[in-house]
Amino acid sequence: MIILIFVLVGLTALAFSPTYESANVKVFENPSDPTNSLFYFLAIITFTAIVMILARKSELFLKFVMYSLLFVSAFYVFYPFFGVLSFVPSLTIIIALLKRPNTLTINISAFFLACGVTAMFGISLEPFPVLILLIILAIYDFIAVYTTKHMVDLAESIIKLKLPLLFVIPTDDKPTMLGVGDVVIPNILTVSAQTFLSSPKIFGLKIPALTTLIGGALGLTALLILAEKFKRAHAGLPFINSGAILGFLLGCMVS
Repeated sequence: MIILIFVLVGLTALAFSPTYESANVKVFENPSDPTNSLFYFLAIITFTAIVMILARKSELFLKFVMYSLLFVSAFYVFYPFFGVLSFVPSLTIIIALLKRPNTLTINISAFFLACGVTAMFGISLEPFPVLILLIILAIYDFIAVYTTKHMVDLAESIIKLKLPLLFVIPTDDKPTMLGVGDVVIPNILTVSAQTFLSSPKIFGLKIPALTTLIGGALGLTALLILAEKFKRAHAGLPFINSGAILGFLLGCMVS
């Protein structure tokens, strides 16, 4: 199911991307600028620090901040489809999460947000800056999970607040969880390859985009096998990003 979610987010983001382009909903003005990757990384670091500080100081204020950010994010995700009326589905998501914060509600909300964010960043960054971003974030994720372990603490805070920043799949044992970022970040390269590269298509997908999606899914498969063998928190991006990058490079070579 986790692999299916990963693939569906990639495919849905690819389907959404022309609509986002038409609405000019982009994150960066210059998609070829490598420093965009640095800004993205710094934003993630800042976000993580704020969440961890507020989690220790005031859980109620943290919840207010996170749901406010969630509403703004949802508004921009829905804007290309509904314009100013995007506040309606955005508010609906917030109310559903507050009233019925169950696995289904969280996963559906996470799915739509993941698709929209992936599309927005995918059409805003050319492949080269995305490759830099994927490498930086894979290294950061490895350190944050296995060395400083602060990413594990962050995940626990997200679970406690029932925020749609994790996909949660119930199992007979412990539920399988995958961060939304682990789905979004490698799939940004999928959308970027489809948007900016000239290449033959297979089933409507440019070859590098298709191989990037497949490579990311294979990397995720390797991660799940490791997680099954060693039952502890694992860094997802080193596996998934590596698969996506290798898939992208292979697709560029054969197309």
